[in-house]
Amino acid sequence: MDYDHLIREINRSYPLHIEQIRLHREMISGVYFAEGEGKRYVLKIYRSCKTADALQSVRILDYLEAHSYPAVTVLRTAGQESHILLEAQDGLQAAVLFRYAEGATPDGIAEAEVIGQQTGELHQLMQGYPDELIHRTKTDYIGDYLSIMRELDCASESVAALEHYGNELWSRMSDLPRHFCHGDLHTGNMLRDSRGQYVLMDFDDASGDYPAMDVAYMSDNTHFNLFHESMYDNTRRLFEQFYSGYSKVRTLSDKECSAVFDFIAVRHYQIISRIVRCQGLQSVSKAFCDEQYGWLMKWRELCLSKP
Repeated sequence: MDYDHLIREINRSYPLHIEQIRLHREMISGVYFAEGEGKRYVLKIYRSCKTADALQSVRILDYLEAHSYPAVTVLRTAGQESHILLEAQDGLQAAVLFRYAEGATPDGIAEAEVIGQQTGELHQLMQGYPDELIHRTKTDYIGDYLSIMRELDCASESVAALEHYGNELWSRMSDLPRHFCHGDLHTGNMLRDSRGQYVLMDFDDASGDYPAMDVAYMSDNTHFNLFHESMYDNTRRLFEQFYSGYSKVRTLSDKECSAVFDFIAVRHYQIISRIVRCQGLQSVSKAFCDEQYGWLMKWRELCLSKP
């Protein structure tokens, strides 16, 4: 992205005077830090295929702001639009400008109970959300990673084993209650502000699927690449801390609580797929996929061995 052109587009559309901009990270969207007249902003430019996710994210954030729930603020253009459209090689890309949020990254273990309560409040508030939410498919959660393994020509036995495990996971997921979930809830997507509230951001994976998924991702106390049997018990303990706060607001069924460990496996399928689809097939290797295959198979066996 040509920074000078981007600055001109922002200043043309917003009642601001941006003086400099720099890329922070590139994934589902390009995240940029912008500055002007002593103020800071965050700009997200979404891939053309993610426009629906971008606009849903804006609608959710507007709803949360209207109900005084702590989340990042979407800034309006001079014409009171929530976003602008930028031309790119693959089509028009939605760009959303946010007010820069101040705060510290929370300690997900030490602060689990308080974060749990605020997450329960989020889910409770979203019960009244008036718009239809996107529903993700089995391909989004499971299937795309299997396609990537086939593209990398991974061992057919490994692909078949992960497909079988994915079918097990999907069968149990599909039986769970559906409503709003953030979809990518972790301490990297929140800031603890000066009032002790957790300001949430990155609602790009939000859906009308499984609230238990948010609980699972916040309870995940595993290492993504290195497997150790202690991770199961560590995750269970973190879940109990988190749920002690969450359950002050709303409760989960026994099936949803059990699904916490399934969703941790699902997250592996999801994250690898997300990396590859954003950064290209060259961003992972067959060796990496073999390691993930081993991790997931060990996790499945560990979960089966636990009461």
